[in-house]
Amino acid sequence: MGNRWVRRRAVQASRAPRVRAGLVGCVLAMVVVAGCGSSSPDRHSAVTTRPAATVTSTTSTTTDPAMAAVLAAYRAGWAAYEQALGSADPQDPGLGATMVDPLLQRVRANLLGYQHDGIVGRGGVQLAPRVTAVSSATATVLDCMFSTSKLVYADTGKPVPPVTPPEHDGVQSTLILTGGTWKVSQQSVTEGKCPGGS
Repeated sequence: MGNRWVRRRAVQASRAPRVRAGLVGCVLAMVVVAGCGSSSPDRHSAVTTRPAATVTSTTSTTTDPAMAAVLAAYRAGWAAYEQALGSADPQDPGLGATMVDPLLQRVRANLLGYQHDGIVGRGGVQLAPRVTAVSSATATVLDCMFSTSKLVYADTGKPVPPVTPPEHDGVQSTLILTGGTWKVSQQSVTEGKCPGGS
């Protein structure tokens, strides 16, 4: 939901040309906040009209309905961030459906900058999230995300420097329950390193 998903979606926002998460986070980070390659909601992705990436997940399903709902919301945040990054669209409806401030505000600001600079995201992320804490109103998700996302100039398709090779990134996201729906509110990404136990 950094520069590679995430979509730092969340994650988002520390590396310029990587398309991550975090949904700042990506949004969720959303946006995302970081990822590998450069698809996080940082400010260096270009504008395009096609989907940016494919989000896949390797996390097994859980029988606990609350945990399953949290994981589904986390994944949805990254998917929304990647979709918005593919066209550098800060008003993509998926962002507001999966993220809340402060992450939503960061992700939209990053996407607006990318749009201005003619930058969009390409590539994708593979998620492996796990819920580490859940209460009636908040949840924490840790992920060891692998990203092949990158930022490119929309008009030429050339990568935005510096180009970072695909890598695993650690993502920590906070989700809150609002109006009966889990949404990503905060996301941080540790590039090149996953949290212990991931």
